[in-house]
Amino acid sequence: MSQQYPQQPQQPSWGVPQQPGAPMPQPPKKSSAGKIVGFGCLGVFALFVVLGIIGSIVGAGDSKSDDKTSSTKSSAPSKDAKADDLAETTTSVLSGNITSWVDKMTSRGVTWEKQGSKESIAGLPPTRDWFGEAKGATFSAPSFVAHAITDTHRGILSLSCDAAGIPEGNPSEQVAIFTDCVTAAGLDGIDDAKVRTWIQAKLPAMYGKDGMQAEHLELGKATLSMDTAGDTAAISIESQ
Repeated sequence: MSQQYPQQPQQPSWGVPQQPGAPMPQPPKKSSAGKIVGFGCLGVFALFVVLGIIGSIVGAGDSKSDDKTSSTKSSAPSKDAKADDLAETTTSVLSGNITSWVDKMTSRGVTWEKQGSKESIAGLPPTRDWFGEAKGATFSAPSFVAHAITDTHRGILSLSCDAAGIPEGNPSEQVAIFTDCVTAAGLDGIDDAKVRTWIQAKLPAMYGKDGMQAEHLELGKATLSMDTAGDTAAISIESQ
């Protein structure tokens, strides 16, 4: 018998069998798609950066323009300021001499607490205020208060006097004080004689009656008003 040797197992072939003399296969080329994609992303990113820079430059320019516009607006007078100026110049005033009025009231014993003090009320043009009082020698003696309001140019808006402790009978002294209160400023367009006659007729008739009495006289540019109650009386003239 012949001896048989076991056959050696064949090694698996991992590659393509090579024929004798055949060239070696070339390794597969790496795909360049990744490079192209990477370059494309980088280009888009760069484009956004450039656009961002341009946008910031334009924005800065717009900001400067807005600042300039805002500065111009802030330097312009407001509508409220214009309205106040217009209100002050168009307010109806009574042409007269406030200094003459103050001097006359001073001669009547008025001691002034305010002389031309500037007053401001929201929504109204500024004014100047005169306020003083003439006190009687005793507690029950007649006394009175004088008050005037003008605009800032001393155009007269109102004059008034309030009296207290008026003696019974014919209040002749109070008639004289009230007449001076209205006429001492020499108001243009106001008939002083008509004012004097009206006070002389009305005050004695109103004084001493029960309850409050009131009378008014239209003088074209102004309204004259007088009222009484008990031993007190008040008179005022105001521009219309």
